[in-house]
Order: sequence, then C-alpha cells, then structure tokens
Amino acid sequence: MAAVLLAVLGGLLLGPAAFPPHSAAAASGEAEKTGGGQWKFSREISVPETAPYYELYLDEAVYRSAAEDLRDLRIQDSTGAPVPYYMESGAETVKEHSAIYASELIHKAVKGTDTLLDYQIKPLTEHADIQGNRLVFELPAESFLKHVEVWGGYDGQAWEQLGTGDLYATNGLSADSITLERSYKFGYYRLVVKNNPEGLEFPGLTLVDSSREWSTAAFMRQKTPQTEITQVENRTEIIISNTDRLKIGKVMLGSTGNFLRRYEVYDSAGSKLPVTGSGELYRLDFKDTQISRTEIQPVTPASSDSLRVVIYNLDDAPISITDLKIEYLVDRLVFAGGEKTPYSLRYGNTLATAPQYDIINFKDRISGEKLVQAALGAETRVPVTAAEPPGTSWWLQGRWGFNAIIIVVSLLLILIVARKLGQAK
Repeated sequence: MAAVLLAVLGGLLLGPAAFPPHSAAAASGEAEKTGGGQWKFSREISVPETAPYYELYLDEAVYRSAAEDLRDLRIQDSTGAPVPYYMESGAETVKEHSAIYASELIHKAVKGTDTLLDYQIKPLTEHADIQGNRLVFELPAESFLKHVEVWGGYDGQAWEQLGTGDLYATNGLSADSITLERSYKFGYYRLVVKNNPEGLEFPGLTLVDSSREWSTAAFMRQKTPQTEITQVENRTEIIISNTDRLKIGKVMLGSTGNFLRRYEVYDSAGSKLPVTGSGELYRLDFKDTQISRTEIQPVTPASSDSLRVVIYNLDDAPISITDLKIEYLVDRLVFAGGEKTPYSLRYGNTLATAPQYDIINFKDRISGEKLVQAALGAETRVPVTAAEPPGTSWWLQGRWGFNAIIIVVSLLLILIVARKLGQAK
C-alpha cells in the first residue's frame, strides 16, 4: 500500500499542474488590467440632436491630461461599449493649397489725384472658372506708402468694391498684397491708388486662391497665456507658458511706439524654431496710417511646454509690450451616432495604445455628410480601481502550492497506513 501511494505521489509531482479554469482567467485578466493602465478622467459628451455623425473639438483640459500624442482617447456609449472614431488634426490642415492666376493691365485712368488700374485675369485653362481671395501687386521701385481700394467685376464695366488696404515699401519693409474677405469669381479687378499725384506704377497683378485660412478656421482658438518678460542686456526675453501642451500656431503682441526689431523663437529644450516671414517685428506710425507686423508664426505649430521669444533691441530701448495672446490649433474627433446615449470621453492613461477603428476607411465619404457638433461637459476624475488583494489561499493557485498539498496529504496517508500495519503485526 505504501509503495502504491509513493508511486501516485511521484506521478503527481512529475506531471503538469492543473489550474482551475477560473483561476487562469483571473490571472490573465489581472495581467491585462495592469498592462493597460487605467483612465483618470471622463467627460460627458452632449449632443444637440440625433445625427448619423458627430464632430467633437478637444479643449485645453484634454491636452493637459491626455497622452501627448492623444493615443489614450476613448469614446464610450451609455453601456460602456467603445464608440469608434477618427481624429482630424488642426495642425495637419495647415497646408497652402493655392491656384495662381496671371493678369494683364488693360486700362489706366486718372481721376483727380487718384489712379485707376484695371486688370484682366487669365484663366488657368480655357473656359475654366476663375476664383481667388488674395491680390498680389508688383510694386514700384521707390519708397512709398499708399492707401488703396480694390474693386471686382465680371465684364470690366460694372464694379463692386471688395475692400481697402495699404501697399507700401519703406525702411526695408513692404506690403504687396490685399486679402479679400472670401473667394470671388471675378474675371476683372480694379486697383484705385488714392492720392497718387506722382503717378506711381503698379504694372502687374497676380490673383491667388488660397484655402489655408478657411480650412483651419474651425480649428483655431485664442487665449492669453501666462508670460514672463525680462530684459537681459540688450535683449527682451518673453517666456510663454504652455503647460497644457497646446499647438501654438501664432503669438500676437500688443505694443506701442515705432520700432523695428529682429527676433528668434526657441522651445523648452533650447532648439530654435523656424518662423514664417523675415523674422522681424515692426510698427511704424505715419501721419494718417500705421503699418505693423507684430505676429510671430512658427512654420510648424509648437506644442513645447514653453516658448522663449528673444527680441534683439541693440542700442534701442526695449519695445513696450502691452498685451500678448496666442492662437492655437485643436483636434477634432468624428464618430458615428447611435441610440445608446449619453456618450463620454475618457483619457489620461499613459499605458494605453492608439485604437484602430474601421471608421477611418470611410473618412472621405463621412466628410461629405452633415456633422453635428457635440460638446464636452465638465471633467470628472475616474475612481481608481484597486487591485484585488491576495486571498489567504493565494499559494494554492501555483504549481508548487498544489504539489505541496499533495505531498502533505500523501505523507499523512503513508503515516496512517504504516501505523495500521504496525498494529496488525
């Protein structure tokens, strides 16, 4: 009998341990939970009406607490089931899609001290529509500053006033274009140069149709950030706080007085950021007008947690900065509507990986649909789910714990059998 028990014991020790099915599943679930992390924040998503598709623009709170690349964003319905979405980045829409039209100066006239110049736009192809929202003029060689009016027409006979502006070239600065409020399909444009007794010539006009401003308008936001302005030797240094990691597309300075300064922009790591334009800030007051460029625009929106603007004053006094605002780009989520409302947005999980949804394959078709704008509610913190405390029998779930039980039971049986055999003798 003892020999049989020892043989059984050996087989149990050498054979594989058998986990109860629920124990294995529990272990797997715990590992998945630990590896996937937990979401810290939740926002209810309110929708004004039932619709096939919704658009949801993110705000500062999301950028502050979500993963830097937004990989941890999750939309859920009222049952907690995931709602697929795709994301459109405001930064990615900053692309210049332009059509450029040449023109011919077909008429010139003088009316009092004003000069009237008429241009005929040349279509890109025969019978193709003409459409543009910016007029770029060829400037005279000498220094000047002129107030101008811009008119448009379909036949060169009847005219509609489109706007006013200034064209100038002075002190190394120039402005050669007038941006219209929207795109027009006029084939003729008239430039009225006010108070031009010297007869300055503007021999050429280029019509540009640019979709840049219109494609990003819905993604633009403004705010007044926390700033610190210091004077270091002959430099003015402006530290712009961006702890929310917003995608800053433009810095707008309010200032007074006349100045012309060179500037540079650096991120929090000290790397110099390329900017659009000449890298100069200026503000010049004349008798009846003012020309200025006091906006700083990085070539690529910057999400560094701070920006440092260095303005070089040389031997001049520091410029007077009265105000500072930033313009930043947000992202939007597009998701399909359903019956299980309300929806919620979760974020704040650094261990999460980016989701992959089929809805991205239908982006082109969805973009043609009417998107109803949803809104984010107040941010609430998701209660932390504590890990289940180990039970008193945790050691029973392992291979060695299971074998230990068998050994103890077997030894007890051997002891009982041996004692009975001894009594039988």
